[in-house]
Amino acid sequence: MSPRSPREISVLVPEHLPPLYPDDPTRIGPYLVLGRLGQGASGTVYAAVDAASPTAGERLVAVKVLRTPATEPEREALVRRLTALAQVDPARVVVPAAFDGRAERPWLAMPYMEGQRLSHLVTKRGGLGTGKLLALAVGLAEGLSALHARGIAHGSLNHERVLLESRGPHIMDCAVADAHADGTGATWLSPERFTGAQASPSADVFAWGAVTAYAGTGRLPFGAGEPEEIAARAAAGEHNLTGLPKGLVPLVSRALAPEPGARPSLHEVIGSVLAVWQRENGRDSSGPPDREELAALMEREWRAVEPAQRVPRVIRLEGRPPARTSPRVPLLVGAGVLAVAVVGAGVWGVALLAGSPEDEALVADTAQEEASPSPSPEVPRTLVVRFDPAEQEDVAEGPWVFTPVDRDDEPERGQGVPTHQDWAAQWDEAGDSASAVIDPEAEVLCAKFCAAPDHVFLDEEGRGTWELTGRDFIDYLSWGPVVIVEVTFSDEEPAEGEPREIVQVTELFTD
Repeated sequence: MSPRSPREISVLVPEHLPPLYPDDPTRIGPYLVLGRLGQGASGTVYAAVDAASPTAGERLVAVKVLRTPATEPEREALVRRLTALAQVDPARVVVPAAFDGRAERPWLAMPYMEGQRLSHLVTKRGGLGTGKLLALAVGLAEGLSALHARGIAHGSLNHERVLLESRGPHIMDCAVADAHADGTGATWLSPERFTGAQASPSADVFAWGAVTAYAGTGRLPFGAGEPEEIAARAAAGEHNLTGLPKGLVPLVSRALAPEPGARPSLHEVIGSVLAVWQRENGRDSSGPPDREELAALMEREWRAVEPAQRVPRVIRLEGRPPARTSPRVPLLVGAGVLAVAVVGAGVWGVALLAGSPEDEALVADTAQEEASPSPSPEVPRTLVVRFDPAEQEDVAEGPWVFTPVDRDDEPERGQGVPTHQDWAAQWDEAGDSASAVIDPEAEVLCAKFCAAPDHVFLDEEGRGTWELTGRDFIDYLSWGPVVIVEVTFSDEEPAEGEPREIVQVTELFTD
């Protein structure tokens, strides 16, 4: 075997790392960017390489590019927050290893952590058992306490910003105290935050109560509805804690108090949860539990959250990344600073740090055009359908429910990008709902919603061009909005009583 070039290094990366978008950076500060991990309200998170790290297992980092501050005072406030955040105890908080708040696009680099988002775990499995719930409640309170000790109020804690891994829960997305009340976002905002107040420790206690209630019951504590409806119930103290362990109900109820002064301190929260833990485990509650015993409890509770497998890639430290093109429309990619040679393949099974689409290489359209048996006219092989994530009974395992749709007119082009609700409303139901399984290796071409909220990838016919896989689309159905797609079924007839298999998905959209 020939020796590796000194300009190449090996990096252990997730098996199914999403690629970069055409306008994504290929270098951020000293880091070489490999792919996307997700996108959220405060910025975009990338998987990147720290070439200076001595071992392959430690070279992968997560680098978040933040939205550029609008004013110089806002930028200085960001620099102060990042400086303080870097000094926070990292035991329960994801903190920056490096950052540049004065860059044209501010960024921070963090350790790459493997696990599951709390939101994903609860969606798949329901509310947590008592042991895990108590360990979660203590861990989150300790993480918030560590932030407050450095003068930082998180301001935006929710079920999406809690990462669960084998060492316990970690609080993410601490760099910007943004507040978003769209959809269920109002659930996690205290009444004063919803009306525009600044982030504060008492508002973080409210968010702790909402996250703990959700984790314990599998439900939103103030129910569903428009943001204003949720906020009104929160302001009236109308929460539903049915199913929460009885020992936690008084504490969580106080944490969700509409008035900030009525909420407990985090010191009281931690002490109360530990007392519940002692009672649940039949221990003497006359004194505080031994901290080493608590650490052993948390290790035991989270040990089952196994890290996903990573595979080696060889990274060339100079040159251009290989171009990725759509089967229908070429995607123009700017000059890069690295090239990736994949050694291994598989499934991306790690929680994204900010959000959501995955990708892997797909077969070209020509493979789909190979001769296949003609479908029966009564059972068309290709249909335009609506997938509504809210209608899925088992978003992880399927089968997945779809509804055939059509329209009598042509979509109007050049009228601006419609919302997912407006787009879906333009299509009429054209048959009864049915179920299908989705091939994890299916070819998926996204246009907008299952690709990226801030981008549209279309060809001249209004068909998606951004390449993903069936695995990615299955994951999308656990969190995304309703989507209109053209699906192609396998030409192999299923066994009697079994659902048909989808082997190709193309999102339809307009601009």
